Amino acid sequence: MSQINDTRMIEMMRGTPPPTWEQTCLDLDKKLADSRQHVTELENRLRALWDKLEGERKHYMEHLQLNEELVSEIEQENERLKEQNKRQNETIDSLREMYAKEAKP
Repeated sequence: MSQINDTRMIEMMRGTPPPTWEQTCLDLDKKLADSRQHVTELENRLRALWDKLEGERKHYMEHLQLNEELVSEIEQENERLKEQNKRQNETIDSLREMYAKEAKP
């Protein structure tokens, strides 16, 4: 309250009339409207950033899923090749034993 009186005294000393309550209310209403507009703009920007983030997250999750599927396929192929290599080595060992027996008199 003291600050309001001080403000009025300063304005009267300067020769400017103090604002009326109506003008003060109009000024506050304008500031409130400006603040609401600013909040709306910030909300819209936040929504746009959130949508962008969601799009990127979805994109990377799809790539992650694809990579996991590829890794699984590579692991299966690796196991298949190991088994194939094992069978081939067994065949080679069998052939070596067979030739070694035939070579002995």
